[in-house]
This record gives sequence, C-alpha cells and structure tokens, in this order.
Amino acid sequence: MQDTLDGLGYDTGREIGPMEATALKIIAAYREQWAEPDAIQDGLLQALRTLAQNIDRQNERGREISRNMAQWLATLERLAALHPSEAAIDDDVAAVWSGTGIGDDDA
Repeated sequence: MQDTLDGLGYDTGREIGPMEATALKIIAAYREQWAEPDAIQDGLLQALRTLAQNIDRQNERGREISRNMAQWLATLERLAALHPSEAAIDDDVAAVWSGTGIGDDDA
C-alpha cells in the first residue's frame, strides 16, 4: 500500500525549521557513514528529527526549549556511543596534531 502520491513525501509543503534542517544533515551523514541496518541507530535518528521539530515549533511560539535541548544532546551522545572505535581514532589523531603524541609516557 502506498502512503503518499509519487513525488510527494512527508515534508511536501511543510516548512523545515533550522533545528530540523540540522537534524536532517546529521541523519544523512550517519546513514552515509553507517549504512548497514541498525534498528537502534534508526530509532535514535528518528528521535533526533522529532526533537528538532519540537524545538523549532517551541521556538516559533516563544516557549521554553531546555528539556527538548537536553534530550537532543543526550540523543547525540547515544548516537556517538554506537560507534566508539571511530571516536577513539579521532582522539589519537587529535593528540598527534596537538603535539602531545600518542602514548607519551616517557616523561
């Protein structure tokens, strides 16, 4: 069963706010880098988009967003935790570039 007409999607005719636009970039980057099916990652990415939509709506109405922003940050942390080996490599590269080196225990 087809949910929408061809050429029309969930976003057709709907304004995308700045937080949702950011979420869409993050989602695209995750799906490009880690394309293999992962239900947890998919759920977290959908939560990120939903939180972004809520933040955009609350900002439009001048409402408080701190709880949703806290959830946004927590969701980003959980997404990062799904791929810890990549983060460790980045830390090593940062150590070399900063001049501290990797495993400078000679001091």
